[in-house]
Amino acid sequence: MEESAKEFLLNNIPGITRDDIDILEPYTTFRTFKSGETYIQPGDNNRKVYFIKSGIVRVYHLEPNGTEKTILFHNRRSFFGNYDGIIHRQPSRYFFQSIGETEIFELTYDAIEAGSQKSVNINNLRANMFLMMIGILLQNIEDFVLLNPEERYQKHLVENANVLQKVPSKYIASLLGITPVSLSRIKKRIFRGN
Repeated sequence: MEESAKEFLLNNIPGITRDDIDILEPYTTFRTFKSGETYIQPGDNNRKVYFIKSGIVRVYHLEPNGTEKTILFHNRRSFFGNYDGIIHRQPSRYFFQSIGETEIFELTYDAIEAGSQKSVNINNLRANMFLMMIGILLQNIEDFVLLNPEERYQKHLVENANVLQKVPSKYIASLLGITPVSLSRIKKRIFRGN
């Protein structure tokens, strides 16, 4: 791994030291994905963990009728992975696709587990990754239960404005559980101040 990649990880993953990076380095690959490229799909037995250097990852489900349902977006400086594979050792149920060019660090969850036996920091990292992933999923569930589509969109504007600017409207509408036409109406109301 290049020194600049190590420095990026040291500066962007709280609690990780150079020694921890050295433990994980043999299992870490830096990859670049083109816009629209899918790197996990349903049926894949993927137990890898990814850390995004740049770009956006969309997680979605494909309905039998061909409709794509966006579950969530991951962006810079966040961990993600096939939740089914990491937690339950089962194949993925979802597609993971890059939006725009996406640069990520990839390593196997098994390497993190092994590293957690050698370093308290890596053990803490593993726990924090799980907490972060579960927190994101729980927040999405709560938002769907407690907020209407316009409130969910406004919340995303506050928390993820830079992501929404880069993501096609059809994916945002899918994330909110509405049609692109409904999203267009919401945007008009919000930006007119009504």
